[in-house]
Amino acid sequence: MILHVKPPFVAANSVDDPRPLDIGPVILTKREAANYVRCTPRYIERQIRAGRLKALKPTGKLVRIRRADLDAFLESGATIGGDK
Repeated sequence: MILHVKPPFVAANSVDDPRPLDIGPVILTKREAANYVRCTPRYIERQIRAGRLKALKPTGKLVRIRRADLDAFLESGATIGGDK
């Protein structure tokens, strides 16, 4: 029996490593976006509905978020709960 084992995830390259850092896909699902931001998919939905986070809707209920838009959202000083 052959077992396929994924190599361990490395968070960052060392200073001497010239290879680019693999940071995953550019377009994310709501669940992937929530994991990236470390919140719930429901929070992502609310931010999209409020217009604070840009999203793509290619069909019906399907929602995709660009990682660059998530980064801009985080850089804008987004908070989860608390005072505004």
